[in-house]
Amino acid sequence: MGEWSTISAQNPRQRSSGNNLSLLTASFFRNFTVINYDMLLQFRMRELSIPLFSIGFLSTLNSGVGTIASPFWGALSDELKSRKKLLLILLSISAVLLPLYPLARRSYHFFLIGAVFTFLSSVFEPVCTAMLIDSSPRKTYLALTQMNVFNSLGLGLGRILLSPLLNVLSVSWAMSSLYLLSLLVILFVFLAPDIEHKRYEIVRTNLQRIFSALTAKKILKKNNLWAMYLGSFLRQFGIGGTFALIAVYLTENVGLTRGQTVLLASANPFLQIPSHIIFGWLVGKISAKMVAVSGMLLSGFGSMLFAVSGDYRVVLMAYAVSGMGFGAFINGATNYVSQNVPENRRAEFLGLLTSARSFGSLFGPIVAGSLAEISFVFMFVFMGVAMLFGGLLTWVYCQR
Repeated sequence: MGEWSTISAQNPRQRSSGNNLSLLTASFFRNFTVINYDMLLQFRMRELSIPLFSIGFLSTLNSGVGTIASPFWGALSDELKSRKKLLLILLSISAVLLPLYPLARRSYHFFLIGAVFTFLSSVFEPVCTAMLIDSSPRKTYLALTQMNVFNSLGLGLGRILLSPLLNVLSVSWAMSSLYLLSLLVILFVFLAPDIEHKRYEIVRTNLQRIFSALTAKKILKKNNLWAMYLGSFLRQFGIGGTFALIAVYLTENVGLTRGQTVLLASANPFLQIPSHIIFGWLVGKISAKMVAVSGMLLSGFGSMLFAVSGDYRVVLMAYAVSGMGFGAFINGATNYVSQNVPENRRAEFLGLLTSARSFGSLFGPIVAGSLAEISFVFMFVFMGVAMLFGGLLTWVYCQR
């Protein structure tokens, strides 16, 4: 602890980049395990003959909870002396809930577990991102690029692991295997240094923490920051709807096996890796706004490719385009937000970005579930158009 205290007292830009390795590794294992639960939950709920609407509603419910929780935890961590303690405590509590998923049998079981788990685990993205920026000796856009690469690598390798696992294990046992690996997230957060940051000194109530960013009109008006949040909402509305039932679509309509479905899905995160590197570099050369816009447009085209998927080749192409789109979007959006908010409220507004995306996922899956009952093709086109519109809106209103 003495060594960590010495490190945290130093100027953030003077710290060694090695201090970020624990946070990056924690983020890697979170994407490797917890984020890959989404597709397994679709398989599991379908095994139990749960309707498509309920499967989509689980994503909607989790997104609704995340919409509230992300800015709350971000704002709270800005006020606290130690972001790490908050992150460690909440992740430890949430770890108790994850192994309950394989025991669920009815829709409301999944809804209850998902709501509580999402509320607690929503602390990770805004707080870990803020800690990484606080501690990084590099420019912000380089630190975020590094984190995004680790995230995508974890997600891709997790799907590569899941593909053969699903050929030899049941979905429930595959979920249990991922749970054991997810405990490494807590371990690496524990090993991370406790980093000092510029604290927000004004004490707020819990409701003020949830909605304070929304009432900060001057900040949201700076360079029309509000348009980035609205574009992010529309992009996530579309991508959330696109992937809410993707496992069901690919197995029941395209005719792929579960193993093939998960394997092809790994193209998305693996294509995110070069996308993070390319667009992360472009953020330092051109405006973060244009990088985010290009990501929204690519995501929209990727969704439309799913609409014409007749075999694995078009599916692979759709996942690849969507992966490139996410890399561009997340690097552009997070950098744009970081550049236009006060340093002592960074986690709060990064939490608001996560909240805007979660709010999009709140509606996207439930709309997708309704449209899929009519036509999967129409559903994918509808989601693609929503993302293209989000890109256009961001391009027109956001300033450099």
